[in-house]
Amino acid sequence: MVLGSYLNDNTMKKILYVATVCMFVFSCRKEGEKTSSTMNVITDTTLVKNVLLKLEDSSGIGILKIYSNQYKVSGKIKIKPPCYFLKRDGKALSFSYPDAAVDETIIMQGKNGVQGIIFKKDSIIYEDYFPITSPYNIQEGADEIVYQDFAHRFYKNKYK
Repeated sequence: MVLGSYLNDNTMKKILYVATVCMFVFSCRKEGEKTSSTMNVITDTTLVKNVLLKLEDSSGIGILKIYSNQYKVSGKIKIKPPCYFLKRDGKALSFSYPDAAVDETIIMQGKNGVQGIIFKKDSIIYEDYFPITSPYNIQEGADEIVYQDFAHRFYKNKYK
């Protein structure tokens, strides 16, 4: 061993020890340092009032990402993933209710229920969550009465 003739036994032991420790340090990760297998999964996207809305599943937690600086957002998503927007003809169903001062109402469906999203002036508001036992067909959407209920429920709760 040519290298061994230049190094004594103590030095070789130290090099092997440092190499072993480095191998363990670099092979272990902290819990927060996840690999790409735990990345968020995009379940649905839509465009409402020129605002991109993206639903994601983040390890069993539903996330709605809203890409706009012109709206204030209030509330939080309460439905469990996978989450989808109710659609018709490939587009998210959306209804306006001027009598309730609601510009647009859309509905998200998760595995445990539905939740409304209200666009009102300069705000996007997460509405109530309702558990459902029979989910809607996300490609056919729901009757407008469901949207109307979300919009007017907000109006009643806010102004009574």
